[in-house]
Amino acid sequence: MKAVVWNGPFDIALKDVPVPTPRKEEVLVRTKVVGICGSDIEIYNGRFKQSVPPMIIGHEGGGIVHAVGGGVRSVKPGDRVIVECVLSCGQCEYCKQGRFGLCDNGGVLGMVGAQGEYAEYFVAPEKNCHRLPDEISWPEAGLIDTLAGPEYAMSRITAASQGAVATPRTWAIFGPGPAGLFFCALAKLQGARKVFLVGTREYRLEYGPQFGADVLINTGRDDAVDVIRSGTEGKGVDVVIEAAGSDAALTQCIRSVKKGGFVFIYGVFGMGPVPLDIQPIQFFELIVHGTANVLYPPAIEHIKTRAIRVDTLVTHRLALEEVPEAFSQELIEKKLEHYAHYMKGVVMPDLKEEKR
Repeated sequence: MKAVVWNGPFDIALKDVPVPTPRKEEVLVRTKVVGICGSDIEIYNGRFKQSVPPMIIGHEGGGIVHAVGGGVRSVKPGDRVIVECVLSCGQCEYCKQGRFGLCDNGGVLGMVGAQGEYAEYFVAPEKNCHRLPDEISWPEAGLIDTLAGPEYAMSRITAASQGAVATPRTWAIFGPGPAGLFFCALAKLQGARKVFLVGTREYRLEYGPQFGADVLINTGRDDAVDVIRSGTEGKGVDVVIEAAGSDAALTQCIRSVKKGGFVFIYGVFGMGPVPLDIQPIQFFELIVHGTANVLYPPAIEHIKTRAIRVDTLVTHRLALEEVPEAFSQELIEKKLEHYAHYMKGVVMPDLKEEKR
């Protein structure tokens, strides 16, 4: 089969590799779609240190069940599935708490310890396979994982903010990419009265209103902290989300939240340690939280019912053989040429065949 293999920093290629064989309680999936994630770019550049080459990357996908290993009962050949990327043992103390992203023996498909999905076929544990409703198209399915991260984050915010930030009403999201937009939508679904969306790219900020953003802030023109504090009577927001993976954005997040407020770090900081003023966290008793997990069932339901529309975010579709050039020529990362207004790309191995 054809697969996109990462051989190390800035070295990626389409190769012929054996079709994997599903073991006990594993499923072989014929790939129909894989979302392109910012983490894939971090891997390609060598900034995501947990990834070890050679590796087939890609972790936001799904497809048709092609074959199953022994003991598989919940899915069968021919079923449409979306595959949860976080791998867990189910036995350690964290798994027993339902915090699978912290599993002592876990990994992530296409990122940590397991081959991924930029391939014609891939294998995954049966427990990671979720049936895909007919109402969700394949391109839309490529954004389920992107939504599943914020879904999990929202569950942690709800749990951690009890008693500290009762029913958060004001939110600021830094980073108007797909995940940031989904945070806007989820905040509104949870009763937010005012949502600020902060970014540097005007074309991305323009998506904000359709996902519930009330105030759009372009940091090239305005001071985000000033706008947010002015719009909250000088107090700052109840909850701030860092979804950009930016040192500058993280600093602004800390300065934009109210005393006793909640700071959620969602963006990936692949370059390692960042400078940060700790005093506001200490003196203002801020709650700072990270994330390492996903929550698929509510993401699937929100997309199925159109409570959150994701179709408008799919701006680019790539065939499998187009992926190496998209990475090596920096077309995605730097938004060059016909990627100039790139929002979310999906890899569809059958794309060229469908165009014939």
